[in-house]
Amino acid sequence: MRIEDNLRSIQPIVFNQLQKTIKKKQLTHAYLFEGDSGTGKKNMALWVAASLFCQNLVDSLPCQECTSCVRVLKQVHPDVIEIAPDGLSIKVEQVRQLKAEFSKSGVEGQQKVFIIEDAEKMTPGAANSLLKFLEEPNGKAIAFLLTTAKQRLLPTILSRCQLIHFRNLSKQRLLDELEKKQLDSSQSALLVHLTNSLETAVLMSQDEWFHEASKIGFKWFVQMITKKDGSFIFIQTDIMPHFKERNQHLLAIDLVLLAYRDVLKVHYETIDILAYPQYREQMEKIAKQMSGKKLSCSIESILQSRKKLENNVNAQGVFEQLTLIVTKD
Repeated sequence: MRIEDNLRSIQPIVFNQLQKTIKKKQLTHAYLFEGDSGTGKKNMALWVAASLFCQNLVDSLPCQECTSCVRVLKQVHPDVIEIAPDGLSIKVEQVRQLKAEFSKSGVEGQQKVFIIEDAEKMTPGAANSLLKFLEEPNGKAIAFLLTTAKQRLLPTILSRCQLIHFRNLSKQRLLDELEKKQLDSSQSALLVHLTNSLETAVLMSQDEWFHEASKIGFKWFVQMITKKDGSFIFIQTDIMPHFKERNQHLLAIDLVLLAYRDVLKVHYETIDILAYPQYREQMEKIAKQMSGKKLSCSIESILQSRKKLENNVNAQGVFEQLTLIVTKD
């Protein structure tokens, strides 16, 4: 699929906005693309950059086929310069090198484009160093700052960029994208309930730890909802050995929560995308045996347990208390 078609599909509002801006030749000197990872920010910046270097514009838009377009989209054009965190942060020296490029003419013309990934990770020194360009822009240089957390950027930087928000992909859209990548359909269904990011979902699908975690999480759900005697012991034998860190504890809760919500959807026949479609028949049997009120109460208990984990309450104690609550008559 051409990058233009993909961007129009996943970010129609942003695409149309920038398309009009390009046609009117009204691009500003600095943009802040804000939104979750995997929502198309980087590709959108590259597509806009291609419009500035394209040798065969089609209706004022990049042809995506000429040498310049191809090099921009493949991220090898000498006048499209990218920086990303060096380790955990973007350091002041990186920005100084970037500013040095600002002062130079383009290799193949006057135009230059700068793309700064994870801009929120700039150190205070790096952010302040960047301000000079944003305050006194070179007319032939355009900067794209990409971020997932604009609140972590200096207000002075925010005020000097045109902010464009990239909306999260809908579950159905994300599911379609994952299926295009030939991911297992049941696995994809679970992933779209755990993340809005295509990139994150793909990485999770390749993680053997996550595959095992999803199996353990569902097994724990089955033991609790069917009130099996071993559900309490299961925490010590299976949950805690596998889910060791705080973010993993939260995932364990989320896996159980999604399963309960699936049963509730089946119970009330309000099914859209189940997190565990492969177990639908099993969930239909469970749904017939439980009241909507009981399911809702269990879900509320799970949500309260999640809040405790967020407040750093001991995970094993939280899991054990939850198990006792949802398995009692």
